[in-house]
Amino acid sequence: MNIDEKILIKRMITDNNWWSAGLIPYYKELNKRAYYYGFNELVNQRIPHRAVILMGPRRVGKTVMMYQAIQDLIDAGTDPKKIFYFSIDTPVFTNIPLEELFLKALSIHELEADDCYVFFDEIQYLKDWEIHLKSLVDTYRKTKFTASGSAAAALRMKSRESGAGRFTDYFLPPLTFAEYIDLNAYQTLLTAAENDYYSSGKFYIGDDIKTLNRHFIDYINFGGFPELSLSKEKVKNPERVIQQDITDKVILKDLPGLFGIENTAALQQFFNVLAYRTGEIMSYKSIGKETNTDIKTIKKYLEYLEAAFLIKILYRVDVTAKRLRKITQFKIYLTNPSLYIGLFGRVDEGDERLAHLVETAVFAQYLHREHAYLRYARWDDGEVDLIQISRNMQDVEWALEVKWSNSPKSNKLSYFMNKNNLKKGIITSKEVLEQTEDILIVPNSIHAYTIGKNAFYNL
Repeated sequence: MNIDEKILIKRMITDNNWWSAGLIPYYKELNKRAYYYGFNELVNQRIPHRAVILMGPRRVGKTVMMYQAIQDLIDAGTDPKKIFYFSIDTPVFTNIPLEELFLKALSIHELEADDCYVFFDEIQYLKDWEIHLKSLVDTYRKTKFTASGSAAAALRMKSRESGAGRFTDYFLPPLTFAEYIDLNAYQTLLTAAENDYYSSGKFYIGDDIKTLNRHFIDYINFGGFPELSLSKEKVKNPERVIQQDITDKVILKDLPGLFGIENTAALQQFFNVLAYRTGEIMSYKSIGKETNTDIKTIKKYLEYLEAAFLIKILYRVDVTAKRLRKITQFKIYLTNPSLYIGLFGRVDEGDERLAHLVETAVFAQYLHREHAYLRYARWDDGEVDLIQISRNMQDVEWALEVKWSNSPKSNKLSYFMNKNNLKKGIITSKEVLEQTEDILIVPNSIHAYTIGKNAFYNL
């Protein structure tokens, strides 16, 4: 499709309104996510000369963070005419090489390519984007390039294959429970305390656990998405927003565009089954039986949904944390428990699926970490929900049992700990906070907040 140059330039001027106004008032008013500061540091980093790849699922704030970075650049004295933003999924930009867009924007202001900042949003919509971006990084040494995309796994793979030494990946997960609490100014419910079960930071306690749990269930329902979390009273029918703006767009638009999928109805039904079973142990056989899908297609669909960051597959190890040679069972988690609500409606404390969604929410707090090293353990008469193995795959660093109960049992966890020389373990509960020499029982809401909060100190 040939686009008239006047239309192309008009769209660029519209999308880059700071060229004339010099500011972005709407985004200036929005609170910044805790992950923003690490991202902004990379945007301003000149040495080493690399492009930043901001990746994460839809509607978690990637575009907002790019605009906030642009606003901070303007506030710091950068000439607004040297800051360029392009949303690659805009029809008028379809299949136009990145360099052509950049040069056209420079020509509008008759500028040289020095000390510029260029932002490409939803870059996965350009075929072979990584080749285009690599060429820009190599050619324009005095310009900083930043790109974002919603197909996290696919982006990361291409980034590592083609952008070695030229791209820096920065992952933005769904809103953590700690961010949800802090951004809504509920943090007065918690106070910091010392506890050696959490080696990476502080521990948090609260006297009003019932109120905190209500917020935790609200977080499960719609808390993963910043827009809904911070304006839930103003958004009518958030379930429909989640379904239409997130899951439907990913399955009906993003994935067909990335992988050439034709039967989107079958993929939608497949995802519905996985979403309902979030946190459960599954197998190719059980999925095939429930979805009437052959194993080859199952593997392909799992790859697609994980690439779009709708699901995360957790693989099984045995009681000594050794990976099994033949993978027949695994857990599948939604990367954001709020996705469930878009398909099946919101849940309350009495919902039969709540326990699985609680486990999904707890798992989601670890997605900012090296989630490639997360596993679950299962043996003949026992299971541990979540463990982290060392990078050399030889040792277990911690183990966690997730329960939505006030009388959780610790015998399976203790057995696993003894087998792997772990001195301490954690079991989550509904409201109970107790500590023994080797086991900490802690409410899910407190544990989720603690994990998310401590992550910010390591960003």
